[in-house]
Formats: sequence, C-alpha cells, structure tokens
Amino acid sequence: MLKRINILITCSSGKFTFDVVNALKSLNDFKIKIIGVDSNPKTNLAYLDEQYKISKSFNSKKYLKELFKICKKENIKIIFPLSEPETILYSKNFNLFKKKKIKVLISNHHIVSSIVDKISMFKYLEKRGIDVGKWEIINNKVDMLKYIKKLGYPKKKIVLKQRKGFGSRGIIILDKKQKKFKYLLENRFCGTGNLASVIKEFKKNNLFFKNLFCMPYHKGDVYDVDCFAIYGKSKAIIPRLRIYDNPLSPTNQGCLLKSNTKIEKYLKKIIAAFKIHGPCDFDVVIDSLGKPKLLDGSCRMSGSIGASFVAGYNLPEMIVRYVLGKTVKNIFPKKKTRLIPVSKFIKVD
Repeated sequence: MLKRINILITCSSGKFTFDVVNALKSLNDFKIKIIGVDSNPKTNLAYLDEQYKISKSFNSKKYLKELFKICKKENIKIIFPLSEPETILYSKNFNLFKKKKIKVLISNHHIVSSIVDKISMFKYLEKRGIDVGKWEIINNKVDMLKYIKKLGYPKKKIVLKQRKGFGSRGIIILDKKQKKFKYLLENRFCGTGNLASVIKEFKKNNLFFKNLFCMPYHKGDVYDVDCFAIYGKSKAIIPRLRIYDNPLSPTNQGCLLKSNTKIEKYLKKIIAAFKIHGPCDFDVVIDSLGKPKLLDGSCRMSGSIGASFVAGYNLPEMIVRYVLGKTVKNIFPKKKTRLIPVSKFIKVD
C-alpha cells in the first residue's frame, strides 16, 4: 500500500501552480494529496484536491493562525512556499513549523533575508570575492542621474531594479532610443524607455528614485537556473537559456535546457557562500567577456520550474524525497533539450 503524503502549496492561484502539482503527482511511490491556499483562490483549479482562502502573508499572525488550522484539518506534512515574500515568513517561523511537525525545506532567515534584499545579496557576495559585475545603489534622483551616466548612459542601456523586487516588478530598462515608455509585462510596473519617459512614468505612478540599484544591460545570453542544495552543497543546477523577444518574459518563446560549466561553477560558489538549504533559483547573464554575472536570485522554486520538469528533472520530487529521508540523486544535465510553451487541456471530470 502506497504511503499517503498531504502537501500544501501556497499562492495556489498563481500561474505556475499547475507545474508544481503536475510534478508532485508524478511521484508513483507515494499517494499525494495536494492542498492549495491563496488570498484570492480560484474555484476552477481542478488539478488541486482542495483549496482554501487565507489572509495575505504580510499579516503574519492572522496568516499563521489560519494556516495551522488548515494544516491540522488536512494533516499536512510538507509545505511548498511559492512566493518570494512568503519565504521571509516561513524562514522566520521555521522552528514553529518544526514544533508542529510540518516540513518546510527553506534556508535560514538570515540567508533568505539577504537574498530577498538584492543590494545585501550583491554586497555579501562581493565581500567573499564573487564577481557580480558593476552596480550602484540609488537613493534619490541625483544618485540615479549620476550613476547611470557612470555606467555609460545614454550610449549604453542601463537597468534599474528595486532593492526587494520580485517577479520582474520594478525592472526598468533605460534605452535612449525608446522615446515613449513601453510596458513589458501586464499588471506590474516594469518596462523600457529613455530617461525622460522613465522619469515621467515614475511621477505618473507616484514612485520615487529610492531603494533602487542600477547595473549595465548585458546583451549576452540569459539563463534561468533551477537549483537545489543541502546546507550549501549543490545537488542540482539546471541552466535554461532564454529564447525571447521580450527580455522580461523568460517563457516568451521557450528555452534551451543545456549544460554550462561556467554557470555551474559560478553558482556552486554562490550557493556555498550563502550555505543555501533547499530550492533556489538564479538569473545569470553571460557578459561580453564570456563570464557569468548574477542578475537575480531567490530561495524558492522559479516560476518556470515546469520547463525543467518537462525535460525530465523533477525538483519538487527532490524536495519531497529529501524531507522524508529518502536518497536524493544529483542533477547536473548534460544533454540539450529545447522547450516551448503551449496551451494545455486538462480533464476535470
């Protein structure tokens, strides 16, 4: 008889919930029941076994009270936090989950906080001799004007990023040729434009030039890299080369999953430096000199984890097996796999 495991996933109305569920349901030596929680649950998510409405995670006391009530009712053994802000809450309350015998595979609070704060992340790595490229902190408009010029604007494109941004929110590409500001993704503030149009758009959205940083816009190949580590030792590094027209949309035209020894070596250093424990993902670009440079990172599974699963690499399975004390095999892909996004029908009854 198969062992039953009840798993809870957060942000269950998110776009990549199906990919995580699909990966978990593929485990043929366990009977998996998957419970979803979301502050705005959708009733049409037929691939979940159950779904509950829950308060937003920034209201931590109320959120945790509701969460533990659901966990008790559904006999939850493992939780998968799927959003960036939630990684802070779960890492901070790790011992509380441990006390209630609920497994959450996540790095400690200091590590998670340092990676959520991109400026702290870059500073931490630089102190340990890891090259993250050129970048500058922006606290006001004067800083912004000074540092974009230092990095080469208007001759070169410059990227502005939020200190604690996630999901491409707040990413701005300064491009002198783009006279009118152009949004690159729906339902979030991110896009491209020349300096005048960007300043105008900031005013329009009542935003200020603070808690930002800037870096050069690299023309080289960009990789989304799914990773898994155990106390700083890399167990999986899966690089996926973006194939796109829109630089902020990694699933635009698909990706090419391929080995890259430079990226693998580079991320092993980063993962070891932070002593990351659990799933993580990084965005890495190859610069004009052929060297990898870090663009972003997080202590959770990426929103495009489904691409790695379709290629035969199941990170959600690795998490489940590890927390249950099972053997976890290393994943460092060698073969190339081309992946393209398509619409998919699912049977609901």
